Amino acid sequence: MSYLCGYMSKFTMSNGLDQNEIDRRTRNLLDLFKRNFIESKSDDFVSDALANMIVCNSVYAKIFEGYLVLAEKRKIPQEMTDGFVKWVSDQLDELKIKLSEKYQKIDMR
Repeated sequence: MSYLCGYMSKFTMSNGLDQNEIDRRTRNLLDLFKRNFIESKSDDFVSDALANMIVCNSVYAKIFEGYLVLAEKRKIPQEMTDGFVKWVSDQLDELKIKLSEKYQKIDMR
């Protein structure tokens, strides 16, 4: 992951993308997500879970869509695209592992 992040940082700097703007937008999205879901006082678990899942899936779809546009526009090398796909797959695998561990702890009570 650090290779991809380092490469992306160099890529954004050399292609005129503002890293501060990327960081600001990312923080804003995370803050909005936190306000809407984590700090929510709702006690409707099913509704919250479905909304959370829809938001996450929509965000992933937009990230992938944006990456495809950026890759074509900036002529991103195949190796970097392969690295991005691997990184995304690894993130999802880590999420599955963490969720499985959490569910196992809950089931053992």
